[in-house]
Amino acid sequence: MNRQEDLKTFAPAARMLKFMAHPLRLAIINDLLLERQLSVGQLQKRLNISQSMTSQHLSALKIAGIVACEKKANECHYYIQNRNILKFLECIRKCVQRHGA
Repeated sequence: MNRQEDLKTFAPAARMLKFMAHPLRLAIINDLLLERQLSVGQLQKRLNISQSMTSQHLSALKIAGIVACEKKANECHYYIQNRNILKFLECIRKCVQRHGA
């Protein structure tokens, strides 16, 4: 692979990492992996943040293709769209545990 191919490969990865690079977003991803599907209100209560802040973080994760939502009555229930995120979180946990970053 040459340098240009590397950049084309890594650009989407860097974009996804940028969207994930926030402790609350990682917490949202983790909660959704554990519970499979949660509403904005449920996530808000778990994270102890405002509904608007919860929605902003979910919107960013949705743009990145990490989460998606399903309308149920008057609520949006979010779930992990990209299941490979589980492997990523496991890797991050191991790196942090090993290096204490």
